[in-house]
Amino acid sequence: MRLTASQLQSKHKALIDALKRGEIVEITYHGQTLGVVHPAVPTVNSKEQEAAMNEFFGMHRDSGIATVEDELRNIRKGRRSELSDL
Repeated sequence: MRLTASQLQSKHKALIDALKRGEIVEITYHGQTLGVVHPAVPTVNSKEQEAAMNEFFGMHRDSGIATVEDELRNIRKGRRSELSDL
């Protein structure tokens, strides 16, 4: 499918429908190709990717933080959480 830059505003639904059908959409401006829009390719996490993500996201497990919520609460409370800190 080919759309001009001025058609993008009025035919954005056609662009989305074409992408849903798996079509590649070419955007032109004054007759020259400005860009090409490809449909997204769904990704599948392989076992290696999942292992790497688990290792990365678990890198702070030995720091004594119980839960993410506790750590965020601790960060957000600020330097002076009580009146005695003044």
